Amino acid sequence: MNNQEKLHQFIKDEMKYREMTLRMFSKAVNIDHATLSKIMNGKRKANINHLQKLSDSLSVDFDFLLESAGFKHAEKDELEQTWIAVQKIVNEMTDIEENISFKRVNEEISYFESYSGTADGSRKIHSEFDDKIKETSGIGKYTEQLKIMYGYFINDKGTLKSQLLVGAALLYFIVTTDLLPDYLLPVGLLDDAFIVQVILQRLENKNILL
Repeated sequence: MNNQEKLHQFIKDEMKYREMTLRMFSKAVNIDHATLSKIMNGKRKANINHLQKLSDSLSVDFDFLLESAGFKHAEKDELEQTWIAVQKIVNEMTDIEENISFKRVNEEISYFESYSGTADGSRKIHSEFDDKIKETSGIGKYTEQLKIMYGYFINDKGTLKSQLLVGAALLYFIVTTDLLPDYLLPVGLLDDAFIVQVILQRLENKNILL
């Protein structure tokens, strides 16, 4: 049984256990019915966002789903090791000692992705992005990437999925209650920069270039 078949079997088992049809299950895990059907029929590969939704909705270990879907450990490990390095820098330069898991990072991305699809989230991006850029004085090269993302978002480019992902990066940058407080400049922007890179990689994996 290959990795995609492992994921398909897992979903079938969950549907059987919960006595749900595919349509009922798609609503329960917040994945579009047509998309879930294609995943089940092998016509589409589950992406990180789908796996995060399955993990959150079913309380299933995210790493287990990554492996079941056939994602290379190297890709995940590289991102996770980068996040560990970010935390090490923060711990050495500040009084913050909390260890924030890589899973928590993915949960934050999922939250802001959902928020970016709301009218309130869109208004926040349109009205507060420029002020936040000025507030940070354009510190770091990643702010140039954010400006490109902002242009992509306000001009409504790409697919709905890419809009939500880009919106997630912009909202994470705008909102001050980050994993790392923004007032710890420039250290407090490390998580913002990391989130931008994670989302850019997800877009790249979907062959979407900004």
